Amino acid sequence: MGLVALVYALVYLYDELLYFTSTGSIVPSDAILILSSIAAAVSGLALVASLPESLVVRLGRLPAVVRTRPVYGFGTMLSIGLGATLGSPLFVLIPQNIMQYESISLLSLLIATALSVAMAKVYVNMYKESKRLGLGGLGGPSFTKLACGTRSARYFISRLSMWVANTALAAYSKIIFIIFDFEIMPPVLARLGVQGADTSIIVWGLALFFIGWTILNVIFEQRYLKLTGLLQIVLTFGMIALLLYHIQALGSIGSWNLSGLFHINLQENWIAALVINTGYLYLLFFGFQEIQSLEREAVDTSPIPVVSWINRGYRVEKTSYLGMAMVGSVVIAAVLNILYALAVYSVHPDIAAVNSAQIPALYLASTYLGPVQGLVVSAAFLIATATTFVPAFLAASRHLAALGEDGYMPRSLAKLSWLFTLASIFLLAVSNQNFLINVTDFMVLVSLGLISLSEIWMRRHRNEGWGSKDVLPFVVGVSCFVAGGAIYFLGATVIVFGSATVVFAYLIFDMLELGVLGTELFLSIFNLVCFLALSALTFKLLPVSATITWLPIGQTDPYTTLLILLPLLSLLLVANIVVDTSVLRRTALVR
Repeated sequence: MGLVALVYALVYLYDELLYFTSTGSIVPSDAILILSSIAAAVSGLALVASLPESLVVRLGRLPAVVRTRPVYGFGTMLSIGLGATLGSPLFVLIPQNIMQYESISLLSLLIATALSVAMAKVYVNMYKESKRLGLGGLGGPSFTKLACGTRSARYFISRLSMWVANTALAAYSKIIFIIFDFEIMPPVLARLGVQGADTSIIVWGLALFFIGWTILNVIFEQRYLKLTGLLQIVLTFGMIALLLYHIQALGSIGSWNLSGLFHINLQENWIAALVINTGYLYLLFFGFQEIQSLEREAVDTSPIPVVSWINRGYRVEKTSYLGMAMVGSVVIAAVLNILYALAVYSVHPDIAAVNSAQIPALYLASTYLGPVQGLVVSAAFLIATATTFVPAFLAASRHLAALGEDGYMPRSLAKLSWLFTLASIFLLAVSNQNFLINVTDFMVLVSLGLISLSEIWMRRHRNEGWGSKDVLPFVVGVSCFVAGGAIYFLGATVIVFGSATVVFAYLIFDMLELGVLGTELFLSIFNLVCFLALSALTFKLLPVSATITWLPIGQTDPYTTLLILLPLLSLLLVANIVVDTSVLRRTALVR
């Protein structure tokens, strides 16, 4: 019954997400329906998780190859950071932003770069402290755990927010790849004289490559860890080479004419525009933190390309080269972003045409440089999508698994973190592209703000006084919250969704702190409250049906189904409490 409730509630949430995407509006009855379906989903999950360990269905990955040591070094980590940072948003955001904001856009890029470098420095400091204490450093939220403890709401929210952000980014990459491959790529090939069956072969070949690349990382990641690292290096630096070639061509055709770029209209509120734009563009740089989420796969010491070739035997400790990789990925990405922005501006394209194009970078390449450059940009774009999707997915699944390791969910479910993450990506993939971009930006800024302040909280717990060491994390943390709040002016719905996610995360945290029995008791009461709210809406708005119709959601009455499902789940949860206490004697959250 728990599995039935979970599946039904998730399918209904999927249907509601499609509806909101098409209408862009929500009314109180919709909100109550969503809350009721969430209650049904969580209750179903609680019932499934409460099964005896021997009866839990095991759907984990294929048996992993046991390794005596990790295999990723500095070069692989740098390529992972660059691949996650130089993603598909670059081809959409940069052309639109530089034409709309001009010099403010460049200043925003510089500020976002500086904040990201400062954030990377905070990561390095906290990671060194973690290693000194003999603790792990799986992602930035582990530093919040170090400062505030495992059973801390701040840690839980930072970890869950990072999971939501990476899941949304992976969903965005998935959407944009499908749109590009099946809608935009055929016209690009047609301009080169490729048509008919040849086009179908190329398009489906690219789709199969993306699917295969995803499966390789999702299912066989541990088995082929070194191979995926090598492929990431080849793809990432191949993309950078294509970008540099295109930037030089685009800048040359525009003679690097930057006239009018540095004009600032003092009558406009350019300071507010700078703050808002910085928060918006931060999405282009936060990929550096994906490096920390793969810390367990990194070797203890690593050679540095070029330097180690000259000075044979030169190697760097993990605590240092991870920081070098993070800073390096931010700086290299910033240089490419700024150079590309200047190249775009130099051709002085029509702003309306740039804003209306699905992929502005492709429009500029095809319009000003011809079909060959259009193919170059297409290749770079597809690579960027693949190299962003996989690190985002892997980071998201690791963040969710870490919550299981910390006792926030049964380990039998934590082992399926990759499956839950993949399912969430498919659910979010039906959303609007801009919505996903802004959600990613807001949620990661919330998490990064908490992570930055963790360095201060750690010193306070040691009873250390305020000092100069607190300035950097304080400035970075506050800047993250300010930039995140500024996204409200780009999309109020995103802030509502993000804030609701944070509040809901805190609710889940409080529920889990109650333990198994407390959670089941809370959910049983929560279901009844949702049942009463739905009953009031039903009598006012819809006639009540006495049957459950298991048809596609769009053809059923969700009120009726939930009205029957919610009290039934409450009854089952109460029965489960009785069985747990009187028969199984089971009260621990993790078994």
